[in-house]
Amino acid sequence: RKAPNMGWLTFTFGLERKFKQLCRRLEVVRTHQQQESLKFMSHFHRRFIIKDGKRNSMPENGHQPVELFELRSNGSALCTRLVQVKADATQLNSAFCYILNVPLECANDTSSAIVYAWIGSKSDADSARLIEQIAEEKFNSPWVSLQVLTEGSEPDNFFWVALGGRKPYDTDADYLNHTRLFRCSNDKGYFIVSEKCT
Repeated sequence: RKAPNMGWLTFTFGLERKFKQLCRRLEVVRTHQQQESLKFMSHFHRRFIIKDGKRNSMPENGHQPVELFELRSNGSALCTRLVQVKADATQLNSAFCYILNVPLECANDTSSAIVYAWIGSKSDADSARLIEQIAEEKFNSPWVSLQVLTEGSEPDNFFWVALGGRKPYDTDADYLNHTRLFRCSNDKGYFIVSEKCT
């Protein structure tokens, strides 16, 4: 979403030729964030994680930042994504599940953290199962303390250490029952509006 066009140009005028030498039947498909095809998404088995910021960015003040991820699914279960959002209590919603990654300072150079899987009281059982699986597979390690929390049973440090204190947040997502996504396009040479997710 925030990538400059330079990466695509570098690939097109440099790396693409090398890939075509290695693989004779190569089809290059350029896709934008939130416009991925179902075929593309199927490769990730509902474990598609979108982090914010640059790949090799240095931590601010020498400390790794707190990361909050929201589990989203638009249209079908195959389109499930874990998307990083601003680490703030106002981002929570009772209808969704989240992962909160809180890095800890260590004396030696090992990276330690507390990872919370937060399950909203109105979230569906499938999302709750999936957020626990993703937390276990992608965030857990011997140096990580993994805790699964249901809404209302959070320890105080969940809010105060990581999210800047308790703040009011949305307790439902009724708007999703009435939300529809349409794409406006001129790709075929004429203007067309089509529904993105049926």
